[in-house]
Amino acid sequence: MPHTKEQKKEWYKKNKEKILEQKKEYYENNKEAIAEYGKEYRENNKDKKAEYDKKYKQSEAGKKSSRICNWINSGVICDDFDSLYEYYLNVEFCEECNVELVEGKFGSNKKCLDHDHVTGEFRNVLCQRCNVKRR
Repeated sequence: MPHTKEQKKEWYKKNKEKILEQKKEYYENNKEAIAEYGKEYRENNKDKKAEYDKKYKQSEAGKKSSRICNWINSGVICDDFDSLYEYYLNVEFCEECNVELVEGKFGSNKKCLDHDHVTGEFRNVLCQRCNVKRR
């Protein structure tokens, strides 16, 4: 067994597929026990989990994850959500009426991701007013 950090990294690289297969097999054989442990942990650590969730939701990764999940739940279909997210962040003006967009939950010029409700295909980044008109 390797002892130094570099040896461990090298050993892991050589055995990565084997390790992943063992993890998968372990999970398959212990699904119920793993689920039960997770349930108990969440039950016994509600405050700790709530604090972690609050911090995560305020982080850049948490905001990104939340926004993409909302898009998916509202029916947006995309091959590359990372690129779409970057595009969304960089748009500063409504692509319909050219009003300056703001972040947030309220206001007629809040930033919205417009998509076709039948196909789920992304169309534009619009202000709230233009997005409502397009539906």
